[in-house]
Amino acid sequence: MRTERFNDGSTRTMVTRADGTRIVTIRDSTGRALRRVRIDPDGREYLMIDDTRTFEPVNVQELPSPAQDAYDYREASDAESLRLALLAAERRYIGRSFSLRQVREYAEVRALAPMINLQAITFATNSAALQPSQAEQLREMGLLMRELIAKDPTELFLVEGHTDAVGSAGYNLLLSDRRAESVALAFSEYFGVPTENMVVQGYGESFLQVPTQEAERVNRRVAVRRITRLLYR
Repeated sequence: MRTERFNDGSTRTMVTRADGTRIVTIRDSTGRALRRVRIDPDGREYLMIDDTRTFEPVNVQELPSPAQDAYDYREASDAESLRLALLAAERRYIGRSFSLRQVREYAEVRALAPMINLQAITFATNSAALQPSQAEQLREMGLLMRELIAKDPTELFLVEGHTDAVGSAGYNLLLSDRRAESVALAFSEYFGVPTENMVVQGYGESFLQVPTQEAERVNRRVAVRRITRLLYR
């Protein structure tokens, strides 16, 4: 891995894999990805993220209705039901593309891609640790993500972290980031999902599954969305 740093605080990182594949990522001064390109050994390029161009503002009143209700991963009986949930966004016309920043920041935009709650995975209070036995519960999702990426290297998945309402909002925001990172790391290490095809984002206590200010394990969760078609670069 090689990283160049620029005067404005931005960086350009190039990761070269053993097979010669290169992943080039440009980040702003806060570390947020602005542009990412995959370059195969034969020179073919795949644009994965491009927030360097201009996007029209988001008017939430003009957005279509959400793709569908949140999908509970615990109820999946096989990989095909997960596949249908992940691909649901392809069956509708949205009429525009969004920046990755807009997807991160607008719940109404994210709602256009089905959310798959990984509720077999919850966390202890104040913890982002994921046990190997829990990671095994991610198998169907991880293998499906890897399969979709093998067919289309530009696939992008948002891994969302959440907390319950116990503790300060600032602390919970950081904790939710760490939980999303833990699950993304498990997808990568256990099931071979390329890290460049995942974006992690914590939302703290903003979107409680169970509306309570008390400690609630169900709210200490992670969810996944396939956001490829929201960006359709």
